[in-house]
Amino acid sequence: MSEPYSPPVAPGPVDPSYNQPLKSNGFGTTALVLGIVAVVFAIIPILGFVAFILGPLAVIFGIIGLTRKFSKKGTSITGLILGAVSVIIAIIVTSIIAAAANSVSESLNKEHKVEYVVTTTGPAKVTFWNGDGSSNEDITADWKKELSVAGFGVTSLTVTGDFTSEASVTCEILVDGASVSKNTGSGTGAMASCSGTTGTK
Repeated sequence: MSEPYSPPVAPGPVDPSYNQPLKSNGFGTTALVLGIVAVVFAIIPILGFVAFILGPLAVIFGIIGLTRKFSKKGTSITGLILGAVSVIIAIIVTSIIAAAANSVSESLNKEHKVEYVVTTTGPAKVTFWNGDGSSNEDITADWKKELSVAGFGVTSLTVTGDFTSEASVTCEILVDGASVSKNTGSGTGAMASCSGTTGTK
């Protein structure tokens, strides 16, 4: 007995994406290049601001590349990630530099207490740096002088005994309560000299 005749089944619609070869992705390549350059600039102090421009561009091109049909997505994803990472690195580096600059600024503007201390067993002359120039004073007993100096400054103190008699002299410089220099001298015309900076603790 013969089988009933069945008409052939019409082929269904073919999916246009089936076996469609993937094309190169120009947007993805652009995102990758921008991302790499942005990361390089992000780790360079001062030039890191370039990453704030190239990084977002890499992200934008990466997103556009991901929306392209029949295109390779790898470069788009990598470029997008590098763009985002470059911005994060640039923020961190910029924050560190800003903190360091602020610290230096505070150090340069900090007020320091400078004390000049002299002891002598006879008449002497004291010469000291007052911040604007040298000053001289004649003394006959122990002597002390206090100054306020902003930021980094040079300090100097010299005491010279009388040349007609023997004496013992001592000079000392203190910055913010800490001794930074101390010397002594004795004899006729005894001399002691001290120097330092407000940066020395």
